[in-house]
Amino acid sequence: MTDPRKGTHHRAGASGDVVREIVHAHLLECTRLGARVAGCTGASFVTLGIGIWAAELAEQDGRATAILLRALADIMDPKNKPAAKAGAEARRQYAVKQLHRAVDVAMSHAEGRA
Repeated sequence: MTDPRKGTHHRAGASGDVVREIVHAHLLECTRLGARVAGCTGASFVTLGIGIWAAELAEQDGRATAILLRALADIMDPKNKPAAKAGAEARRQYAVKQLHRAVDVAMSHAEGRA
């Protein structure tokens, strides 16, 4: 696994599309293999995985995790208008920044004596 203390890169446009395609391909492969080993459908594997990932994120910052999940729900809700989805995207970005800060703090080593 790579060092989680490395900076986060937010890519947009064609560069972001390439990264999203890479992530998508890896997630599909993981789902295929995991569902086969677990003996379940891909949907079951993914929904179980979402819960596990949410619990992992909540260990870092439960409030930010809740904001992130609510924002993602609002982004995915087909009833929401573009303005509501834009607001949800802003909340999602805020939550991601908070989670990254929490990971940075968790990974930092205390130096000296306070």
